[in-house]
Amino acid sequence: MNHIDKYVYGVVKYLPEKEREEIAKELRANIEDMLEGDHSEENIVHVLEEMGSPYDLAVSYMGKDNYIIGPRVYHAYIEVMKVIMVVALVLGIIVFAIDLATQGEEINSLGNVISVIAGGFGTIFSVLLGFAFWVTLFFIIIERTDSIDEIRSSIDKPFKVSSLKDIPAVSRKKISKVEMIITLVFTIFSIYIFLFRNDLIAIYRSGQEPVRAFNADAVSRYMFIILLAGAFSIFVSTLKLIYGRWNELLGILSSVDALISLGVMALILLSGDIINPEFIDDLNQIIGDVGVNRLTSIDALISGLIAFVCVMTLIEIGTSLYNGFRKDDSIRLGRK
Repeated sequence: MNHIDKYVYGVVKYLPEKEREEIAKELRANIEDMLEGDHSEENIVHVLEEMGSPYDLAVSYMGKDNYIIGPRVYHAYIEVMKVIMVVALVLGIIVFAIDLATQGEEINSLGNVISVIAGGFGTIFSVLLGFAFWVTLFFIIIERTDSIDEIRSSIDKPFKVSSLKDIPAVSRKKISKVEMIITLVFTIFSIYIFLFRNDLIAIYRSGQEPVRAFNADAVSRYMFIILLAGAFSIFVSTLKLIYGRWNELLGILSSVDALISLGVMALILLSGDIINPEFIDDLNQIIGDVGVNRLTSIDALISGLIAFVCVMTLIEIGTSLYNGFRKDDSIRLGRK
């Protein structure tokens, strides 16, 4: 493996994947011009050291040298923020529509109309501010942790070719951005609805109070642990968007995430008071299962949910570890 290959890889690994091949070709062409036909090791080393640190060169391609979110993670950060904006908008519309439908008979004044509209906008802003803050913090931590060695080397001493790292011999399976975006949407949506608007999950009848599916007091007791588990899940999805390909770390973290989610769900469901018994009664009447004992119905529902999630968790762990440790096609660096 020659110095030019390692240098080009050292630059493009910080850039968006869709731009890497084109920039790699451009870099190789520039290096060839600077070599002026002399491909001796001494001249190659001289030219590469004259070009400077791969990290600094990657920053220059991004057109930014002062930033909070650096070039390696910037595009993934923008994608995640777009997801949060879409989720916030959709949640706001859903909350507005449900409030409008359930409070239709009570909305008889301008004040009530403004209250319903404000509820929708309040949902949008609370999701945007809350999740955007934590996602930004995650990216800052990832950026500073991932790039600290390159930044320190760039500041402390001139770049030396001997400091170039070897190119990974293989790459793993690509991670679907669509799948990660769907996961982020589902996670953010579920956390917000379950913790802050679980009153929307109910059986509605005309002229009657909605029958909630969950006990609000019981939900509030588990808010902290649910937020921690959700934050970890968002963190793992964020890392997947940044790396773009499976590796051992992502395989392990994804497995841990699946186990944590299963554990939190089982802890909450087995507490015994999370599901509103009246909801089960009404649900039994709707489906015509009037004769089933209420507690048996709740136990059956909880057991079924836990069994289903256990199976899905095992599948998720197996898939994550397989993708994380499996070797795949070699990395392309713009060679013709």
